[in-house]
Amino acid sequence: MSRFDTAKFARFPLLYLVALSALGLLLRWQMVSPLPITYRYFVHAHSHTAFMGWVYNALFLLILQHFEGKENNGKLFRGYFITLQIGVVGMLISFPFQGYGPVAIAFSTLHMAVTIAIAVSVFKLIKDDSTLAATFLRWALIYQLISGIGPLMLGPLSAMGLKDSPFYSLAIYFFMHFQFNGWFVLACLAILFRQLERSGWSLADTERKWLKYTLLYTVGPAYVMSALWTDMGQWKYVLAMATGVLQIVGVLLLLRFVWKHMKQNLLLSWARQCLQFGIALLTVKYFLQLAGSIPGIDSWVMANNGIIIALIHLIFIGVVSFMLLSFYILGGWMRLTAISKTGILVFFSGFSITEIALVALPSFSLLGLSFQFPYFETLVVAAAILLIGSVLMALEVKRLQDQ
Repeated sequence: MSRFDTAKFARFPLLYLVALSALGLLLRWQMVSPLPITYRYFVHAHSHTAFMGWVYNALFLLILQHFEGKENNGKLFRGYFITLQIGVVGMLISFPFQGYGPVAIAFSTLHMAVTIAIAVSVFKLIKDDSTLAATFLRWALIYQLISGIGPLMLGPLSAMGLKDSPFYSLAIYFFMHFQFNGWFVLACLAILFRQLERSGWSLADTERKWLKYTLLYTVGPAYVMSALWTDMGQWKYVLAMATGVLQIVGVLLLLRFVWKHMKQNLLLSWARQCLQFGIALLTVKYFLQLAGSIPGIDSWVMANNGIIIALIHLIFIGVVSFMLLSFYILGGWMRLTAISKTGILVFFSGFSITEIALVALPSFSLLGLSFQFPYFETLVVAAAILLIGSVLMALEVKRLQDQ
């Protein structure tokens, strides 16, 4: 039975990274010199290209590369991948013109249906795999499937006239929480664990249980952190902070278990540094989420959109994207040349400038300072830098595959 050649298609996720970076630049430019477009439609296109185009495609290919088994049916997975691209390109084209219109909904439904089929197929691939990597991957897939409940609720809520109600926002946050904190993060950790397991890394049963209890089983309760703005009583803070403490314990254990082994066994320094950067920011993420669960701080966060966007970018770019880039290097999908190294550094610079700019104004305001700077113009420059970095990396992957 022929296998699916994942390396052959590795360029596609990077092309979507270029597309979403270009859309990000357009959205930033809209704040400086508005164009005759519907802003929220392009936000939908941007977010769906990020989730489904860049991250989902990259994870799909990397999972098949690291967890392939006897049932890796090349024809089946090739068909899945092609259908995924039909869905993503369809959303990329239709969202800017109609938002959540019939065409965009049809393509997003197609994509969701294929992801369900892929999850079932991957479950079969790893059904006899008892490693920690496979355990994390199973839970990542479970949370990916659970996240789909959020979008499915939007239609009924709209039909019931609840589009402006808290339930509609909670459905969106439900999707984002289980995508980011469940599917994206845990799948990246699963791939990292598989990389380390191949070099002889293993944990004792007690250590494995601690990671499962603190990082896997806390994802569900952690959803309350996305609902602190609702009127649910004081118990929500207790649950959020208890969950936050457990997750911090988990990520500190993760650092203890993998950091030294990464330095000893991941010999490609650029890949190792991207991984270490991603895991370091994952640690920061958990500390920030715990801080954001404290009464008073939570309301300040919700009142400052820049802080929320900065946290989303921290996870999506800082944690997930840099871990994915490291896996590209380790898998031989991105050769380390002057072009790719420059691309990574430029991408890092754009991310750093974006984060600093997003948190600067709310932080100055909190401290009672009146310092001003060209906020939107800075974000435009940062978005342009991110685009340049993503183009350089995509060119290097394409060059490698064309040889």
